Amino acid sequence: MWNVRETTRRRACAAPAAVLGTVPDAVPTDTRRMTLTETPPLSRAAEAPDVTLARLRRLLDVSVALSALTDAPRLLDYIARTTTDVLDCEAASILLFDETTGALRFASATGVAGAALVGTEVPLRSSLAGTLFLEDRILHAADAEADPRRYRSTDEATGFVTRSLLGVPMRLDGRPVGVLQALNPRRGAFDRADAEALLVVASQAAVAIRNARHETALQRANARLADLDRLKTNFMSIASHELRTPLAAVQGYGEILAEDLQGDLRLHADAIVQAGERMHDVVETLDVMASLQSGTEARPGVRTSLAAVLGEAVAEDAPHADVALPEGPLLVEGDARRLRLAFGHLLRNAVRFSAPGQPVRLAAKVASGEVLVTVSDRGRGVAADDLERIFDAYVQVEDADHREHEGLGVGLTVARAIAAQHGGQIWAESDGPGRGATFHARFPLAR
Repeated sequence: MWNVRETTRRRACAAPAAVLGTVPDAVPTDTRRMTLTETPPLSRAAEAPDVTLARLRRLLDVSVALSALTDAPRLLDYIARTTTDVLDCEAASILLFDETTGALRFASATGVAGAALVGTEVPLRSSLAGTLFLEDRILHAADAEADPRRYRSTDEATGFVTRSLLGVPMRLDGRPVGVLQALNPRRGAFDRADAEALLVVASQAAVAIRNARHETALQRANARLADLDRLKTNFMSIASHELRTPLAAVQGYGEILAEDLQGDLRLHADAIVQAGERMHDVVETLDVMASLQSGTEARPGVRTSLAAVLGEAVAEDAPHADVALPEGPLLVEGDARRLRLAFGHLLRNAVRFSAPGQPVRLAAKVASGEVLVTVSDRGRGVAADDLERIFDAYVQVEDADHREHEGLGVGLTVARAIAAQHGGQIWAESDGPGRGATFHARFPLAR
């Protein structure tokens, strides 16, 4: 009986024109694994070269077509139809192993009963298909009707009579995952050329099925990621909306208490107001992230003094920073609250990664109808490979297990998003680790 691995090796090493002639004339037969109805296919009589060439071209067409198909059901149907055509038989079928039930299940079939077979099972221990699957070898039952391993329930259910069967295992990563079988040749009997062609189709089909499975798994993973992304976006949107009302109450009552109280109580009330302001920034950050994920545009802006925005950001987030601003309001079109949030994140980032006593510097200048703002520090610095990555959401360059600084890792993402929504840009420069960093922000001046 043929050995599948040896036959496959011979086929891979042979010249393309000899594919159908790679099965040796003397094939060892293991009579213990055969019944009287099972025989090796005989050699095919000499045929015209153009007939052999046509068959080889068909096999090449199969390879090209299988590489283009990624939908598993269409792929399996194509394999079954091609097998029927190439081997000129009444029907062909593909059975895949079901690990849950431990049986072979029809995945595709041609012939008058093909559609009725799909989804039905064939046992491994009492069927021709199960035999070739378990023994991982080619099987040719020239008189299948007399073979005791023939699974008669299938024929009885469909009315199709299996007179002769030629089958080969379909193997992935060195183990069989199913079988490809041809039934009832229309001329004479199945021969060695048919068996070799079936091996070629089966090996191509196995690779194509694996690729289709990987494609399906990838599509499912992407769909799941998209669902999780929508869930995250919805959560951020709902959270930012629901937090606004109680936060407004905390801030309002805190400001009232700060006006009426004196001494230590006044300090406590001021702390409440400051905490409310910081919480408001968190809510705005969530809102920006939600709008960034959903593609929502920024709210229409008005003429805003960027100088005033920068002053507020410095007072709250970097009160010891060195500031150098030109004269004038630096008017831009935008949302003052959002712009203050963006520069707050830039300043907090500079302060966070600077050693005590190392100054943070904020400067601005006007050039070519734009205002250019820089936030510089002499702190940890950024490696060249991380200059863009630090703007990705939830990315922190520090080792997650040895973080020295708190934060979600979205501040720079939000700052860049706000700049883009206002027609501006933010980018970073650094001479490397330990040499500080400078963040540049560019915004068009209002006309």
